[in-house]
Amino acid sequence: MNSDLELIKSKLNIIDVLGGYIRLEKAGTSYRALCPFHNEKSPSFMVSEEKQIWHCFGCQKGGDIFGFVMEIEGLEFREALKVLADKAGVRLEQYSQKKLEKENRTLEIIELATKFYEVQLWNGAGKGKILGYLSERGLKEESIKEFRLGYAPRGWRNLLSFLNNRGYGNEEITKTGLLVQKERSNNFGDSYYDRFRDRIIFPIADYSGKIVGFTARVAPGGDETQAKYVNTPETEVYHKSRILYGLDKARGEIKQKNCTLLVEGNMDVIAAHQSGIKNTIAVSGTALTSEQIDIIKRYSSRIKMFFDMDSAGEMATMKSLKLCFNKEVDVEVVSLPSGKDAADMAREDPAGLVQVVDKARNAMEYLFSKNLSGYDKNRVEDKKRVTKNLLEMIDSFSNEIEKSHWLQKMSEAFNIPETILTDTLKKATLIKRNPSNEKELESNNASPDARNKMEVLTEEIIGLALVYEDVWKNLVQLPMALELSHEDSLLNAIVSGGMENNFNLEKISLALPEKERERANKIYFEKKFRLDLNNNLEEINVADPVSELENILNEIRREGKKNRLEEITSKLKTAEEKKDIKAAGLLRAEFKKISDELQDIV
Repeated sequence: MNSDLELIKSKLNIIDVLGGYIRLEKAGTSYRALCPFHNEKSPSFMVSEEKQIWHCFGCQKGGDIFGFVMEIEGLEFREALKVLADKAGVRLEQYSQKKLEKENRTLEIIELATKFYEVQLWNGAGKGKILGYLSERGLKEESIKEFRLGYAPRGWRNLLSFLNNRGYGNEEITKTGLLVQKERSNNFGDSYYDRFRDRIIFPIADYSGKIVGFTARVAPGGDETQAKYVNTPETEVYHKSRILYGLDKARGEIKQKNCTLLVEGNMDVIAAHQSGIKNTIAVSGTALTSEQIDIIKRYSSRIKMFFDMDSAGEMATMKSLKLCFNKEVDVEVVSLPSGKDAADMAREDPAGLVQVVDKARNAMEYLFSKNLSGYDKNRVEDKKRVTKNLLEMIDSFSNEIEKSHWLQKMSEAFNIPETILTDTLKKATLIKRNPSNEKELESNNASPDARNKMEVLTEEIIGLALVYEDVWKNLVQLPMALELSHEDSLLNAIVSGGMENNFNLEKISLALPEKERERANKIYFEKKFRLDLNNNLEEINVADPVSELENILNEIRREGKKNRLEEITSKLKTAEEKKDIKAAGLLRAEFKKISDELQDIV
């Protein structure tokens, strides 16, 4: 696997890869650009051709060519690997070929099933009733074809027989989620049957357009005692918490408009696209998840939320808003008249739908307005209820500036001192967290300054080594560096693997876990660049980096001695309280010895 990555990196220059997406300009020995992942006016996105890595000082994202393609295209690592392998002309023979063949077989079955359902809709049992129903719902033929809607006919083994006749076995079909296996089979061997029967089929695609699963809606006039919607279960290719319906068709428009319209259902997505709102997606068979928000943020950090206005829709909106606040997403809410959904509006008034979406309100402003409706400022019960509702939402913000802003707005709206609201919020947060072991909590928070200073100094050493090869070469020969490396896994990799990897960060990175790789890149850039007085990035030039290394090591030595003196002082106090004269004498002698050593450190 590592050899595949190394081969791809050897054939591709990061400047060429990133230059295909963003405009790079030379800046000293590196390149800079406006970051494609957040809005900015001054470039804070830096690329090192020498190290083949990138980092943004604004949003703190960074990585190599694989990380960039994953981020900008919204891909998983495997897909980014394929994209770059194709670009480099590398055949991925070592990347679990057996697993890929198995996965491709699964996707083949799902694709054949999609075509089967399409034929049943256009030329089979669904041609009359189902096409008529979709037309009544306002869907045009081109939209139905674009989203590849289909129909699963009545009967228990229609799809199963179709796939069996094309050489696919029952077990491998079952793994796609298309079949159900009975707990007990009868003598005729028909223990498998079609999961979807007499249902409208909505194929679900991954980011690239490959069908990986289905949502199936009960057909009009069908068995209403069954669930209205049935979804493909979790499979090796379908993970509902990471899939967003319509993303394959919407992602380009989302990036262009820097906004995602998030609706409730499949029909809403198709209707919105048909109305010209092509940056529309929906969650797929689940409530909005943290993973899905992370995927959306790869394309835009702005979401317009468009859920039904019934009680279930309101509840879904509240839960989704909390997730968005926590993920620092700019979120707005689209409101429709009661009883309407996006699909209804698209059918009855497409232009009106566009206007309603354009008039979306800031989520917290929407919540303020909603809670103030019917609010009586003279009733204590009303004030308690409304403040409780709003504080619960404000508590979801991870950004303290936003949290403070809305607390101030709340104070003004309800004539309640901001300090009272802040205290109320803190109490609620403490109750929610409910730490089980207070002593353990105190222990974890003990003497953070000493610990953090040692961490900062260690990262200074790592940064110097990664930026200056001479420092790295000196470092691996120092016994003290080996001692320090026991406390830091990244420093350990640099010290132990420096010579073996020719003091090359790119080679070292291949063996590092993802978090350590990201940390190494971040430390490198922060040691290589800084902000000047005009908030522009400039390159840092250390006149004598080897001497700088020695200065940092001396500072670490001093910190170690100071920490040891603190320990001795504490033990000496205990010995004196116990009147242990011998122990006290030894401790005083050690204290003097270490104090003298501390004075000798230049």
